[in-house]
Amino acid sequence: MTRDPWHYPRTDLADQYLKTLEIGLIKSLALFAQRRMGKTEFLRKDLIPAAEQAGYITIYVSLWESREDPEAVLLDAIQKAAEGEGIIPDIRRRFGRPGSKIGVGANAGTVGAQASWEQGTSETSSNRMLDLRQWMNTLARKKKPTLLLVDEIQSLADEKRYGALVAALRSALDKHGDQIKAVFTGSSSEGLQRMFQKEKAPLFQFSHQIPFPQMGPEFVRHMLRAFTNATQRQLNEAETWQAFIDLALVPEHFRLMMANMVQLGSTDITTALREVKAAIQESAEYPSRWAELTPIDQAVLSMIVGGQKPYAQESRELIAERMEIAVKGVTSGVIQRSITRMCAKGVIATTGHREYLVEDRAFAAWVEQAVLHN
Repeated sequence: MTRDPWHYPRTDLADQYLKTLEIGLIKSLALFAQRRMGKTEFLRKDLIPAAEQAGYITIYVSLWESREDPEAVLLDAIQKAAEGEGIIPDIRRRFGRPGSKIGVGANAGTVGAQASWEQGTSETSSNRMLDLRQWMNTLARKKKPTLLLVDEIQSLADEKRYGALVAALRSALDKHGDQIKAVFTGSSSEGLQRMFQKEKAPLFQFSHQIPFPQMGPEFVRHMLRAFTNATQRQLNEAETWQAFIDLALVPEHFRLMMANMVQLGSTDITTALREVKAAIQESAEYPSRWAELTPIDQAVLSMIVGGQKPYAQESRELIAERMEIAVKGVTSGVIQRSITRMCAKGVIATTGHREYLVEDRAFAAWVEQAVLHN
C-alpha cells in the first residue's frame, strides 16, 4: 500500500488497543468520537495494518456507507472472511432476489462489503442468524485470530430491526472471545448509549467504551511537515495551530484547509480558514438546520453550546429572556421535552446526569460564532 504523506500515523495507539484486547480481560472495544475526527482513517491505516502484522485476519465493515441495509453488509463481510474468495454465487443463492445488487471488495487482507436488498421474512432473518453463528464458528477454527472492526456501529441501534443480529453477534463473540476480538466505533453518543448502556440492549456492558483521543499539536506539526515537503513553503506553526482550534479541532476540516492552500499555492492561513469555514457551513446548511429548530429548542441548544446547565435557574431566565416570555413558562418539563426532541433528531446527546453535547461539533462551533457571539 502506498504511504499517504498526509496521514498522521498513530501506531502507538493501535498497539495499545491490540495489547488491551490480547490481555484477554475484555473481548471488544467501543471507540467514540464525533464524525470527521479521524476514526475511520485510524482503523484503515493504523489499526488494520498493525493487526495484520500481529497475525490477525481483519474484517472491516463501514455501516455508515451502507445505511440502507447494514445487517446484510455486516453478514457479507463476515461470510467472506470465513469462506474465503469466490463466494459471490453463494451470497446470491442465500440472499439474492431479482433486482438485488451485491458487491464485495477486499484490499490488503482487509475484508469489506457493500450490498442491498429488501428486508426478508422472519424465516430469512432466522436463517441469517444461523449462518452468522456458522461463519463465526468457522473463523474461530482458523489458525489465525480474527479482529472484527465495525465502523459506525450505532447504525444497528434500532433494536426492533437489528436486535436479533446484535444479540447473535454478541453470543458468537462471547463464545469465541479467545479467537475473535472486536472493535466498534461510533459517532453518535445517543446511539452508542442505546446499544451499550441500555440495560435490556443485547450489547449492554459488553464492550469497554473509551473516547477516541482527539488530535493535538503533533498532528498539526505533521501536517506542516507534509505541507512543506509538498510545496517547499512553510507556514507559521502558532497560526496554524490556532486555525485548527478555530475549526473545532476537526481533522477532516483542517485537512481540507491545507489541501486548498496547496492547490492555490497560498500561505495565507487567515483567508484559507475563512474560506473553508464558509464552505463547511454552506455544505452542511447550518443556518437551515438552526431555522428548523423550534424557538425553545434554539434557546436550550444555546445554553448547551454555551456550557451552561439548561435546567439551572440562570439558564431558565436566559431562555425566557430570549423567547420573551415569563420565567414561570420555562418549566423543567418544557426543557425536558425540548431535550428529548433534539436527542431524537440527533442534534444533541446525553453524556451524564443532565449533561449534554452537540453531536456535530462543527455545528456547535457555528452556533457559538453565529448565534451566541452575535
